[in-house]
Amino acid sequence: MIDLIKHLMKEQEEVVRTSNFDKVIDKFKSSFPEEHKNEVDKISDYVKSYIRDNNYTIKFLNSCSTGFSGVRLDKAIVICSPNFMSGIGDFLYTIFHEIRHEQQISVFKMGNPTIDSLDDFEELSEKYWKMELDADEFAKKKIAEIVMKSKIPVDTAKILFRLSDYIEKYPSLSKMVKFQITQLANQLKHMRDSGQKITDISDHPIVKQYLDRLEEFI
Repeated sequence: MIDLIKHLMKEQEEVVRTSNFDKVIDKFKSSFPEEHKNEVDKISDYVKSYIRDNNYTIKFLNSCSTGFSGVRLDKAIVICSPNFMSGIGDFLYTIFHEIRHEQQISVFKMGNPTIDSLDDFEELSEKYWKMELDADEFAKKKIAEIVMKSKIPVDTAKILFRLSDYIEKYPSLSKMVKFQITQLANQLKHMRDSGQKITDISDHPIVKQYLDRLEEFI
């Protein structure tokens, strides 16, 4: 009877763990040593609680070719192709990086540079890059905080939560990022000047084409 109850409880847990977030977490969890798998569940619970407690709306896109791993929209944060990320470190980084952009705009009232500064590309690139550096620092600190709270040894955590080279070196990529955001802003400005209403980056064709395919994340 006890075995039957445990089996039913396990089946019920599998039914509950059906969100896109859980599916991605479970994928990364499979690469963890058996003795640390429970820590992944604790990390998952922490991240989900952080998102829900702060009323963030996060959407999921299983496959996209926007060139972004995440993007902050007016109505939601979108995480792109998390199943193709190199590891749980990049996954958590992307979530908290985009959450920081939401905080910058809605809490700290820093403005939305891709909309507010379309006519001054120098101001745009400088303001955007400062926000990017802040989001990069915030996301990396959150990962460090999560790891320190876990029972995973530091040397092991450095391997399991290793960030891709692109993310590790992000603060040194200012020229590339500024060039990309200026290109994007130029396109939005052209759309605005041609009479199209631009209220958010979601109006850009490269993002807009995916909006009807967004799924719930958690």
